[in-house]
Amino acid sequence: MEIKFYLKKLIIQNFATFKSQSIQFRPGFNAIIGETGSGKSLVLDALQIILGARADKRVVRKDTEFSLIEASFFCIDSEIIQFLESEGFPIEGKELIIKRLIYKNGTTKNYINHLACTASFLAIFSRRYIDIVGQFENQKLLSESYQLSLLDHYGKVSTELAAYQKQLQDYKEQQLRLKNLEQSKTQREQRLDYLSFQLQEIEKLNPSSQDEEDLLKKKNLLINAEKISKISFHVKDIFEGDEGQPGLLSQLKKLNTIVVKNKEFLESNISEVSEIDDKLHHLFENISKKLDLDMDPQELEGVIERLDFYQKLKRKFGGSSESILQSQVEFLKERDDLQLLDINLEEIKNNLVIIKTDLLKKAKHLHQKRILNAAKLSRELTERIQNLKMTGATIRLVLEELPEFNESGISRANFVAETNPGEGFFKVKDIASGGELSRILLAVRQILSTYDSISIFLFDEIDTGIGGETANCIGKALCQVALNGQVVAITHLPQIAQFADLLVIVQKEVQSEEKNSRTESSVKEISGKLVQKEVRLMAQLS
Repeated sequence: MEIKFYLKKLIIQNFATFKSQSIQFRPGFNAIIGETGSGKSLVLDALQIILGARADKRVVRKDTEFSLIEASFFCIDSEIIQFLESEGFPIEGKELIIKRLIYKNGTTKNYINHLACTASFLAIFSRRYIDIVGQFENQKLLSESYQLSLLDHYGKVSTELAAYQKQLQDYKEQQLRLKNLEQSKTQREQRLDYLSFQLQEIEKLNPSSQDEEDLLKKKNLLINAEKISKISFHVKDIFEGDEGQPGLLSQLKKLNTIVVKNKEFLESNISEVSEIDDKLHHLFENISKKLDLDMDPQELEGVIERLDFYQKLKRKFGGSSESILQSQVEFLKERDDLQLLDINLEEIKNNLVIIKTDLLKKAKHLHQKRILNAAKLSRELTERIQNLKMTGATIRLVLEELPEFNESGISRANFVAETNPGEGFFKVKDIASGGELSRILLAVRQILSTYDSISIFLFDEIDTGIGGETANCIGKALCQVALNGQVVAITHLPQIAQFADLLVIVQKEVQSEEKNSRTESSVKEISGKLVQKEVRLMAQLS
C-alpha cells in the first residue's frame, strides 16, 4: 500500500540537550531507542511541539536565543492538500514543511510552508491527520464523537449517515423558516399597516422617470414665466412692429411690392423674396408657439409639491424613481406573503412532523446497526488486547440511545474496559495505567487504521511495565499499524525494536569546551541488516 503522508525529516537546533541534529525517518515502523536520559523523549517532545503542543521556554538551550524545530513531511494525500489549501497553505511539489521557533522569553513563531500560522492551527491539523498515543488526556481517539465516527467507518454506514445528515439539514432549514414566520406573524398586523402606508404613498405619486423629467421641465418654464412673456412681446415687436415702427413682416411685404412692380429689372428675385417671406412667417409662428404658453402661475406650487414628494420617496427608497418602483414591487410581494402566512405556517408545521418522523426512523435504524457493529468491534478489540498480554481484560464500545437526535443520530459511544476481571468497567480515558491504556489504543489502531484519515502514529510509553512475550506482541502490533501508515515509537525493549524498519538511536555525551562542559545529545539512523545487530546489542545491555 502506498503511504501518502509521512514524516521524512526532523531538524532540532538548540533544543534542551540537542545542539543541532537532523533525523531521517521513513514509512513503516520507526523505533527511537537509547539509554535512559539520552534524550529519546525529547525527540517526541519536539514532534509534539511541531504539531501544536505548548512550547516551554525552558527547552531553549542555555546561552542561545531560540530553539528551532523543523519537520519535513512527504505529502501526496489529496484530502490533506485540499484542507491546507482551503486554509491558505498551498503545497508545492510533494513536501509539507512545518517550523517553529521558541524564544527564551517564551514567545514562538510558527510556519507552514514558510507562511506564518498559529499554534492552534497546527493542533487542529495534527488532530485530523496524526495520532499521538501516550499523552492520552488530549487524545482524539478518546473523544465520544470520534469513537462514534470510527465505529461508523468500521461498520461502513457512511452512505446512510450522509442521507440522514442531508435530511437533518433540511429539517433545520425548515425549523428556521418556521421560526422566522412565527416572528413575522407576531408582528404581522403592525407590518401590514406599515406596508399599506408605504404603498399608498407610492400609488399616490404613481412615479416614473418620464413623469419626473416632465415635471422638472415644467418647473423651469413656470419659474421663468415672466421672462418668457417679455421675450414673447419683444419677438412680436420685431416681427410685427411697434408704436409706428415697422416690423420685419411689413418691411418684407413692402420689398415684395417693389420687386413685383419692377419685375422687368428684378424678375429673378421675385422667387427669392417669396421664399424669404415664407421662411420668415414660419419662423415667427414657430417662436410664437414656443413662447405663447398658457401658464397658470399658481400651477408652479403644485409642480414643486409633486417634485418634493419625489425627493421624499427617493430618500426613503434608494435615490431614484426606479428604486421607488422596485420598493413597490417588494412591498406588494411581502404583503401577499404576510396575507398567506397562516397557510404557510400550517404547511411547514405539517412538513416538519413528517421529516422528524422520518429522521427518527433513520436514526433508530442507524443506532441498531451501530449496536451490532459495536458488539463485533468489541469482540475484535478484546481479542487484540488479550493478544497483547492483557490477560482477562475486556473492552466494549457501549452505545447509549439519546432522547433527541443530533448530527450523528441518536447514538452516544464510549469505549469502556475491564482490565481486571470482576473489578468492573470504566471509561478508557479514566484508566490509570499508561501502559494498559497504550495497549488498548494500540489494539484500536490495529483494527481501525485502515478506516481513518490518520496516517502517522506516534507512540510513547508503549512498553511501560512490560517485557518478554508481551513486548514481542506489541512489536508485531506496531508493525501491523505501520502497514497502513507510519509509526514512530519510543521503546526501551529489544523485543519491540527488532520489528522496526528504522532505528533512531539517541546518545548523550559530555562535551568539554575550555573550562566549561556541556551535555549534548546526538542521533544516528540504522536500517536494513544493521537493525538486528543493534537489537542484539540492546539485548546484551538490558
